[in-house]
Amino acid sequence: MEKRKFWSYENKLVTIFFFVIGFVFFDRLAINFLVPFIQKDFTLTNTQIGLLGSALSLVWAFSSPLGGFLSDKVKSRKTVLAIFVLGFSVISLSQGLVATFALLFVLRMIMGLLEGPIVPITQSILVAESSESRRGFNLGFTLNTANGVFGSFLAPLVIVALANLFDWRTAFYLTIIPGIMIVFFIWKSVREPKRLSEEAASQTSAIEKLSLKDVLGHRNIWLTVLIFSCFMIYLMAFQIFGPVYMVNDKHMSTTTMSFVMAAFGAGTAILGFVVPAISDRIGRKPTALIFGFLSIFAPFAILYVQSEMLMVVLVFLFSSGMGVGALLMSVIPSESVPAKYRGIAIGLTTGIGELFGGVLNPIFSGMAADVWGLSAPLLISSCGALLAFILSMFLIETAPVKIQANSGIKMDV
Repeated sequence: MEKRKFWSYENKLVTIFFFVIGFVFFDRLAINFLVPFIQKDFTLTNTQIGLLGSALSLVWAFSSPLGGFLSDKVKSRKTVLAIFVLGFSVISLSQGLVATFALLFVLRMIMGLLEGPIVPITQSILVAESSESRRGFNLGFTLNTANGVFGSFLAPLVIVALANLFDWRTAFYLTIIPGIMIVFFIWKSVREPKRLSEEAASQTSAIEKLSLKDVLGHRNIWLTVLIFSCFMIYLMAFQIFGPVYMVNDKHMSTTTMSFVMAAFGAGTAILGFVVPAISDRIGRKPTALIFGFLSIFAPFAILYVQSEMLMVVLVFLFSSGMGVGALLMSVIPSESVPAKYRGIAIGLTTGIGELFGGVLNPIFSGMAADVWGLSAPLLISSCGALLAFILSMFLIETAPVKIQANSGIKMDV
């Protein structure tokens, strides 16, 4: 009986989406760890390295809101999700075939087109299927922990090991295998959520009478857009230029670099679901402030700590700020708007955040690195985390436990 209760559809969905989103970030971030290997075949400037990150983020920024719109409108979200996962898996494999920077740049753009809609689609389904007391945990586990385990922990270890054992092209070729497996489980196990289901039918308060224009004007929506943009400045500058800085400026081996970045991934994986779970108890805003503050110091650990062991420990601890990512990307936006606007709210926050933090930031960080050295992007990363922390002070609390404790609070627009 307990087994059946544990292996509920909610838990099954969380598990499947954990692998779906994890694989998205594994594929997205793999190139960051392969740059030192690719540079042996292509002559890449720091600006071009930034452009490879921006190429994906630029298209992701527009395809993510589109994905949110699709998740609110299409009849079969499962089919759309499976098509996108299969598509980006094929493109990931194709990156191993390129012979020029220009072609790699184009493939990164196509990958962004196919990966962008996946987060809004999966998160809008999960919000609908999650019990209220587990919403923060479920979304944090599938976003932060999946990102940490696959994108930041496994990717540097597995991808660098494959590149050392074979070459960087083979590392890309092998990504098709998990992609096909994930598509199979999506098709076999995911079901269509009830459209606005009982929740939409029971929500008769003023919040459900708001228009899309009102939603976009809600303080939490435009605040999460700004905060998530700053968060992406912190994250992308750190993940794109951190590995190159350690290898080129600190003269660390690629293996040691992979351990440091894996520590960031391990912290994201372990603390990435603990932090949102804490927010289910104490509220979204205090959680965002406490752990967002720690993010400021992650780049400093790479810049100024000389002991490799201490660097690994500090990067692990400061990565707890990654737990705030899921709150900004999906939890707070989805709790701030009517159910029928959740997909577009998540997609909008993710898309605009990608545009400024993921597209413009890597370009300017790369240019800054070419002028002032590779330490510049890491300082930019820390400034992004600082701005995110300051803006988080103005968020409106949305956690159900806090709303229930203050029953009578209406949606602030």
